[in-house]
Amino acid sequence: MKRFIKVSVVFLYLALVQATAWAQGDSTAVEKDIRNIYKGKAYRAVSVHADIFSPFMGRIANKNINTFEFQADINLYDKLFPIVEAGMGNISVNLAGGQGYRASAPFVRLGMNYNLLNNATKEGTPRLIRSYPFLGVRYGIGVVDYAMTNVKYNSDYWQGSKTHDFAAKSTYAGWIEIVGGIRVDIYRGLTMGWSVRLKTAFHAKNKTQLWWTPGYGFTQGAQFAFNYTLGYTLRTKAERAKTATQTDRK
Repeated sequence: MKRFIKVSVVFLYLALVQATAWAQGDSTAVEKDIRNIYKGKAYRAVSVHADIFSPFMGRIANKNINTFEFQADINLYDKLFPIVEAGMGNISVNLAGGQGYRASAPFVRLGMNYNLLNNATKEGTPRLIRSYPFLGVRYGIGVVDYAMTNVKYNSDYWQGSKTHDFAAKSTYAGWIEIVGGIRVDIYRGLTMGWSVRLKTAFHAKNKTQLWWTPGYGFTQGAQFAFNYTLGYTLRTKAERAKTATQTDRK
């Protein structure tokens, strides 16, 4: 699993570099006088995507994990993409030591993606951007319902070990994610994307009792995740006209 994640990270990094060079219209170095512009109407499109890989990602990590998620973002100036991701996850597993662990929760991530391409030419005219590499940040939150059974602990009073069941509880959990990926326009608004993310800074009131948290994963340290999404981008009338004009020129 770790090897798969490492290979995915390397592949995505190389793809980001190559995609940036191609999208600038030349394989040579990007000229320094190319810049970004923020004028005209900010709102360009809204996209809704389903993550079709997260259910498999959960199963790869542990066969008892069930999870799914979707995302929606708004395109501002073809440069900034405020995004919300939401989903649901649950697990019910018996660990090697005989302990039982159950957890379930909806989760939400709020954040922003930043298009790595310049949205203007060196002359300052807008570029037609439909596919782009991006970097982003997220803050994830969830209210986790969890329970543990057959938890062993040592007691000087009982002069030995005892087991204890922790009744179902709810607790807030939060974390930070750093994301890198590529969004590709396939055909007339049908879009897909790939991303790799680092999840870190996990915090919760009962952190030591949470073994796995929906939306984050295993809570022992930082986590990596890979996402593959399919969805649709609904552009404004003006943006659709730009696409049609560009298609006619070709």
